[in-house]
Amino acid sequence: MTLTFSRLFAKKRPEPSYPILPLVASDGASNVDGIYMIGEVAGSALLKVGLNAGVDLVERLQGGLKDEISEEEGLYDLLVVGAGPAGLGALCRAKELGLKAICIEANHIGETVYNMMKGKLLLAEPETLVNKSSMWFQECVREELLEVWNQQVKEKGLTVNEFEKVTDIQKDKSVMNVTTDRDKYRAKRVVLAIGKAGNPRKAEVPGELEHASRITHRLIDPALHQDQDLFIYGGGDVALEAAIALAPHNSVTLATIDKELIYPKKRNIDKVMALVDTGKLNLMMDTRLTSVGEAQVSVTTGDSTKQSTVKAEHVFEMIGAELPLRFFSKVGIKLANEWNIKRWVYLFSVFICVYSLYSLKSYGKGSLTGWPYEGMISDETYYSSLLTVFNVAFAPFAWLFTETSIADIYQDAGFQQGFIYSLIYTLVMAIFGYKALIRWSSIARNPRYQRLRYLSLISFQVGFFLLVNVVAVEALSIKYAWRAWGLYQPFPLFFNTFFWWYDGDPVWIMRGFIGAGLLGTFVAIPIASRNHGKRFCTWVCGCGGLAETIGDRWRHLAAKGARSRAWEFQSVAVLLASIMVAAVVIGANDTHGDNNWWYAYNYLVDFWLVAVIPIALYPFFGGKVWCRYWCPLAAFNGLLAKWYGKLHIKANKKCISCTQCSVYCQVGVDVMAFAKNEAPFGNDNSACIQCGICIDICPMDVLSFSIEDRPKVNIQL
Repeated sequence: MTLTFSRLFAKKRPEPSYPILPLVASDGASNVDGIYMIGEVAGSALLKVGLNAGVDLVERLQGGLKDEISEEEGLYDLLVVGAGPAGLGALCRAKELGLKAICIEANHIGETVYNMMKGKLLLAEPETLVNKSSMWFQECVREELLEVWNQQVKEKGLTVNEFEKVTDIQKDKSVMNVTTDRDKYRAKRVVLAIGKAGNPRKAEVPGELEHASRITHRLIDPALHQDQDLFIYGGGDVALEAAIALAPHNSVTLATIDKELIYPKKRNIDKVMALVDTGKLNLMMDTRLTSVGEAQVSVTTGDSTKQSTVKAEHVFEMIGAELPLRFFSKVGIKLANEWNIKRWVYLFSVFICVYSLYSLKSYGKGSLTGWPYEGMISDETYYSSLLTVFNVAFAPFAWLFTETSIADIYQDAGFQQGFIYSLIYTLVMAIFGYKALIRWSSIARNPRYQRLRYLSLISFQVGFFLLVNVVAVEALSIKYAWRAWGLYQPFPLFFNTFFWWYDGDPVWIMRGFIGAGLLGTFVAIPIASRNHGKRFCTWVCGCGGLAETIGDRWRHLAAKGARSRAWEFQSVAVLLASIMVAAVVIGANDTHGDNNWWYAYNYLVDFWLVAVIPIALYPFFGGKVWCRYWCPLAAFNGLLAKWYGKLHIKANKKCISCTQCSVYCQVGVDVMAFAKNEAPFGNDNSACIQCGICIDICPMDVLSFSIEDRPKVNIQL
């Protein structure tokens, strides 16, 4: 990826891997009390998953609905908007549980399926997932599913009002008032299962309204078009699949604003290019539709403002679909990752809490990190409070120490600060690591990898907490015990391995730790890079471990897109800075860190970039901000893995572009871009840390680890 100033500050552009979605909690609740969202509108497009989401939501809501007794005539327990798989799953289960429910559908039952091409094969994926709904679904073609669903709606007595559009939803005390273009309804709860099929994006050019009768957004039956001049506007899979179906029997022009076909799947691109090569398809890249006429369209290509015309008896506008944002705004539904004053206040509050924790931990160490608390709190108040907290934290471990060590411990406030902090850190990793282990064990097709990964992270942290704070204290004394952290986190992550050595320090201790530091940085990490890439970040490292445990719940919020990836160069800059500072401290200052070089690095990197900023950003940008953008060890590991690493993730041909792999990547890799092109990715072309979450979140079992030799690919990201 070429780094340019324009990439760093480029305007954020829409990308297919990162759809704009409303804010939806894990239980389906929106930010508006009483409104729930499931299916494609909540980020899940698979039919079977949608059916199950409807069943699960209704089963969660039924208890509360039955408890809310009301004598109001005409009041529904549940009003479902959208008769797609999620909506039908919810409506059917509500009927079975004796709830009074109705479904309002703006178009046809199963509109998403209805808009698919005639004869489209629907796979019952994920294969291992059981359909919880009594609504039928197994591998079939489009027509069979629509026929069965319409029949089941009648047989089960489900109330579905087709071709009726919801225009507003407002809450009146505990009841939702729903307004449509035909009627008004009142319900205890509203479920939005609207998908996006009914909201095709428009080009918004002159002639679009006047010639709407010959403009469509889906190709349902290619046989209806024979020997026609057809114009297809779009560069995604839907547009390419239409071109592939229509080109053999028509004169087809496919035009897209993209300069390269980077959005569709590789198999569709290959078929289109084959048609172009044989002269059966006219492909126009970097082209914009400017107007629609009676028998032609006008377009501009490249930077030119000169319009050219293309014959077009029929126009297919296939430039995607979009959420009803105006409707959401009217109802009060917020979008995910939407920044408002409340979120800024939340960020500021979290930042103050995290800063205070690390600043208080640094109290009395004679640096800027103690500001402003060193001026606000007296030494007597601070150290007496510290001792009170330490007594509670230390009590379960006191029996492990000799009387001499205990006496030293109570004379060393720095050890007390470090003990309390590392104990809290370890407990947080253990508790949230266990929660993450349970979460991903229930999601993964083969949970063994995630179980071992989280057990490894927890074990390393617990083990080194005991090694540093107990074993090393007894074996080496408090003066040297802290150096054992360097055995866990090689230089330059643990920056002080080679510093702060003095005359009189035991030679065996000095040589032991310096030797172990050299071994970790220049032997262990390089060897591991060969077949394990950057797994150190997600199997061993405590910094990465905190991000993978407590930060796991926010992994989907990681910065995404080409602009965010352009900033990843910073970790290499920090790596170079660490090497330069180390050279100055060791060479010019005889390992003594009491100089401005060391203090500057310690304050800027170890305090701000390692601790305060990234942890404060967990709930807003996921857990891997430090690991991805600033960690010098991750940069070193990544450069080695890029140079000669073999580990990568490969993809088969089953990608359905559901976006889940890219959404859940904590380091912003656009996994879907690789998967849909059946292209492998590793540290030679991405920031991948081999956590394996993309493999486990994929509903189609597309991705897998491999250390086989792989072809070089050029995926533009």
